[in-house]
Order: sequence, then C-alpha cells, then structure tokens
Amino acid sequence: MRLFGTDGIRGEVGKYPLTAEIVLKLAKASALVLRKKNSISRVVINKDTRLSGYMFEPALTSGFISMGIDVVLVGPLPTPALTVLGKSLRADFSVMITASHNPYQDNGLKFFTGQGLKISAEDENKIEDFFYNYDFDNFKLKQSNYGKAIRLKNASGRYSEALKQCADRNLDYSQLKVILDCANGASYKVAPEVLFELGLDLQTIGNKPSGTNINRNCGSLFPLKASKLVKKKKADIGICLDGDGDRVIIIDEKGEVLSGEELIYILSKYYLSENKIKKGSVIVTNEIANYGLDISIKKFGLKLKRVKVGDKNILKEIIDYKYFFGGEPSGHFIFKDDILIGDGMATAIRVLTLVLKENKKLSLLKKGIDLFEVMNINQKIDREKFYLSQESIYQKLNKLFKDLDIYFNIRPSGTEPLLRVNLQYDKRNIKVMTLNKLKKQIIKVISDAC
Repeated sequence: MRLFGTDGIRGEVGKYPLTAEIVLKLAKASALVLRKKNSISRVVINKDTRLSGYMFEPALTSGFISMGIDVVLVGPLPTPALTVLGKSLRADFSVMITASHNPYQDNGLKFFTGQGLKISAEDENKIEDFFYNYDFDNFKLKQSNYGKAIRLKNASGRYSEALKQCADRNLDYSQLKVILDCANGASYKVAPEVLFELGLDLQTIGNKPSGTNINRNCGSLFPLKASKLVKKKKADIGICLDGDGDRVIIIDEKGEVLSGEELIYILSKYYLSENKIKKGSVIVTNEIANYGLDISIKKFGLKLKRVKVGDKNILKEIIDYKYFFGGEPSGHFIFKDDILIGDGMATAIRVLTLVLKENKKLSLLKKGIDLFEVMNINQKIDREKFYLSQESIYQKLNKLFKDLDIYFNIRPSGTEPLLRVNLQYDKRNIKVMTLNKLKKQIIKVISDAC
C-alpha cells in the first residue's frame, strides 16, 4: 500500500498510517534512506500547531535517536523555515509534521533534503520498501551510539531574518495597512512579528492556536473574515496563510480575493517591467491553472508551461530549466532567487514590495486578465476500487467531454479519498443546462465505479 501522496504522507490521526507506532517506524525507515554517509547524522524536526504534533514529535524523535541520529527540534514554524534551518544546521534531512490546509483531525509528514528540497519519488519508494520489508527488530546499535535531542532556542529568529531579506530596505512599508490571517497555524507568532518589524500598519487574526482550531474558518481556505476586515478597516491588502505557512491567498483593497492565476499575472507584468524576466520568458504553473492565464500573459510576450499538480513539480521545473518563477492556483509560489522555498510570507512580502513600487492598488494591477469559468467536482472514492477500474473511468469521462468546447483535467487527490475533475469553459460557448447535465453524468460514472 502506498504511504506517500502528492505532498508527503497525510491522513486522519489515529488511523493508518498516522499512529504513533507507525510514525516511529517511519522515522527508522527514513533514517536508513536519507542519512548521509560520513556525516554528523542530524535531522531537524518542525511542526505546525496541531494537538497531535505533541504525539508525533516525540515518536519521530525516538525513532531517529534509536538509529543513531541527533535530533534538532525547531517548531512550531512554517514548513519553508526548513530551507534555512536544514542548511544552517548541516542536517542530513528534515521532517515537517503537518497536514497543511487540512483540519486539525488530520496530520502528516513531509520529508526534505538537507538543502530544504522535498525528497524525490525514488527516495519515497525506498522509505516505503524499508518500512514494509526491513527487520527493525534485529537492527543492532550500541547504546553509546544512540542520538541526542535538543530544542533550538533561536530557530524563530533565524527564520524571521531570512524572511526580512525578502523585503526592499529602501521602501517605506509603513505606508501600507495590512490584515494578516495566520490560520491559527505555524505562522501565528513569527509572521506578525516580521510584518510589524517591517513597519506595516498591521492587524492580525488567526493567531491564537488552541491545537484544534488550525484552518478552522480562517486562513487561505476561508478568507471571508479577512476580506470583511480589509473593507471595514480600509486596508490596502489582506494576507491569508495556510496551516503550515507555505501557501498564501491575497485580498485586494476592495475585499476581493485574488485567484492564484491573477497573482501570477500581476507578478509576471511586474517582473517584466523590472527586467527580471524578458519577453519570451516562461512562467511555470500546474495542469489545472485557468487557461485564461495563458491567453492573458501571451499578450505581453510571455509563455506558460504546465506541470503536474504539486509545488515540488513547479520547483523541479524552475531548477531544471532556470525559470524565474512559477505558482499554483492554490497559493503556492516559488521564485528562483528566494532564500526560502515556497514560502507564503516571502510571497506576501514580494506583493507588498510590488504595490509600493508600482504605487497602484491591487484591483488596478489585476486588470487585463480574462479567466474562463471553472467547475470543480470532488467526488468521494474508494481508493482500492478506483485504482482497479481507473482506466475504464477515464475512458467513460473522456467520452462525456467529446465534442464539448471545454478544458478538463481528471486526477485523484494525493491527500484525500477524492477524484478531482476540473472543468474550464467560456460561458458564451456552453449552456448552463448542458453543464448541469454533464456534472450529474460525471458523478454517476465515478460513484458507479468506486
């Protein structure tokens, strides 16, 4: 059975594979794969604010110590902090305990290299192989060779200094009024501290984690409260982070939530004007991004390249081909020259800088993009049944879309038992009645099969 999804391991706490016993065993399996030869044998463990983090942090720690690896505990901090901390602490690898934007009942593990990059699919497969097949009961290690654990006291300070390097020291950020929503997650303390130190007129919400309120009616998935506050306080920008701080949603001064595509559009125009990119440059996004974005950035001479869903795929493309930046509609953005990889706050600071330099409101900066209408269908599935009848389901769904002027994407969720169907269309070219009928047919095909 596959443990890893599109973004690490994720599931409901207390159920396979998110139990303390399994997480301890996963620590041992990952140690065998990810530790470096002739190294100081060190791993960094970070976490968000979920109550279950108190269970999984010591489970991971015990597993690593039993394999002779020293542990450095740094959380709760945003996931991208591991980019900085992993390098500066010369760690073999690092682990983030989080289920990102999921509710508190879920948790998960994300594994990173010592350089702060997500581990490869090959390493994921090796960890699974050791997890299922290695005889850990007969693993022998002298007690004198067990690892040790420490909690790093200045972890937050190291991360915040890296964040502040994303800002332009020549700008006066005090000109901007900002609403910040930390999703009661990993950014709850460090994000408002950094923005305050930049000089912003700041009001923060979602910064009182209880262990059970992470992502609950707040943050990037629920930006309504922040949107209302932006309008009420006449703020310039709203910033909504997710539970582990790698995702950001931006709200303009009118309280309108910008889509990821709109933010890519704004950033593309800005970096073109700043000569950071040139005409003909490629911007990276994923396969479900709105096709209106392709048309819109083509007008000023840029190209869009699509990869599979997952910020690690965006990052790989940027590294392999030296593209300047890319992003996903969900709010993940990655820049080639960032100290922090895929950091929601780093992206937010870039947007604040852009607004000050352009001296224009976000509602004006997003003008010019014309997006298609989108229908997302997320149908529950039995995963085992789905994989047995996957080919047949795809064939039947493809047949439904034949002869329709519509873009579509079908993919199983890597984090939940869902089959996601993304439809995009120009509303002038398809009738509402046709769409409603199509939706019912799609749900029936999936539910009948699994």
